[in-house]
Amino acid sequence: MDDQRRSALDWLAKAERDYEAARRMIDEPREPLLDAGVYHCQQAAEKALKGWLTDRGIAVTKTHDLVHLVRLCAAEDEAFSLLIPAADFLSPFAVEFRYPGDIFEPPQEEADRALCDARGILDAVSDSLQ
Repeated sequence: MDDQRRSALDWLAKAERDYEAARRMIDEPREPLLDAGVYHCQQAAEKALKGWLTDRGIAVTKTHDLVHLVRLCAAEDEAFSLLIPAADFLSPFAVEFRYPGDIFEPPQEEADRALCDARGILDAVSDSLQ
């Protein structure tokens, strides 16, 4: 396995760990941590997309803008354009609930959607890498 593929798979492994952290936080029946959970959903999607780009030899910039990352992927594989709505939904969670503000955490429905959208992006990246 070459270094580029190994690095891409490392990105994907970290993405899966972020997703699992998000799932545990959001699905916790007694005291869910929805704010931290949606942050990890965004992180999972970001790392998965950066892994795909790394696998293709495309420079990965420091950004939390998932729509930008999806568009970079879609320039190589048009199927990624279907992920733009999920990327657009998840992008704000990189910072929205990380600091005190008007809203402490998202509603459960938003957290559930974030989990679903993150899984969709992870699955699309995983399928494309195989």
